[in-house]
Amino acid sequence: MSENDKTLNDIVSALLAERKRDYRNKLIFRSLFVLVIFFIVFFAPMAKDINFNDPHVAMIEINGLISSETKSSAEKIIPLLQRASQNINASAIIIKINSGGGSATQSKIIYDEIVKIKKTSNKKIISVIEDVGASGGYYIAMAADHIIASETSIVGSIGVRLDSYDIRRLFNNLGIKSRTIYSGENKLILDPFHELTSKQYDHVKSLTDEIHTQFINDLKSSRKDKINPDDKLIYSGLFYTGNQAKALGLVDDISSIYKLNNEEYENMKIQKYNSENNLINQLIQTSFHYLFQSKINY
Repeated sequence: MSENDKTLNDIVSALLAERKRDYRNKLIFRSLFVLVIFFIVFFAPMAKDINFNDPHVAMIEINGLISSETKSSAEKIIPLLQRASQNINASAIIIKINSGGGSATQSKIIYDEIVKIKKTSNKKIISVIEDVGASGGYYIAMAADHIIASETSIVGSIGVRLDSYDIRRLFNNLGIKSRTIYSGENKLILDPFHELTSKQYDHVKSLTDEIHTQFINDLKSSRKDKINPDDKLIYSGLFYTGNQAKALGLVDDISSIYKLNNEEYENMKIQKYNSENNLINQLIQTSFHYLFQSKINY
């Protein structure tokens, strides 16, 4: 065998040995990840039970837009409220709110569920408004037994809005015309290419007025003698600082979750109920990603 052939054989042998070593390492790596996933899946329910079986104050967060498509939807929040109310280890329920509102319907459904829970549970429900508890966010907050806010929180905005735009002039200048084919004289009542008639305006206004009236009635029912029912500014859509809201009776105290927990619950553990399995899900997804991804090595 020539020197060149021997060198070539050595290179091929080294490459094959490296391939076998890589294959063996990959099998070991994948096996370890499978074991990690197995232990996560197997022990996750027990870990969750340990968290919720210890004495705690339940906390449910309502953040951002309240909508059927967000984490602050009735579908996402109501099961958490029910779970907290039924957990004998939860001393109280805190609803932490950072929301400027959203869907009137979603807010109303969550409000009604809190009112229902209050009738069947002896747990105190406290709404804590941090940055913003306005419109639909306040609608949910006012269902609680007690509402607290910071001095600089934004509270209130008790009103209803329905947005629509008239862009006919702009599109006429651009030479764009609408060719929508429709049946029913009022089908395009909020279409931005069609003029809103006075009758249509009155109809839409009656809808927002009806929803606003429901908001006001629920406010009067939940806050009762804490507010002045004849103060129409409260219902005008204005929003207030925490201090102003307290003076109007929209909140009960100026405080925070930490102060509340220290004074009322002796610094008991606050257990967050939202997405408690997020970390586990992320670990599983990450594990599968690295386990089965293809790699090109040079």
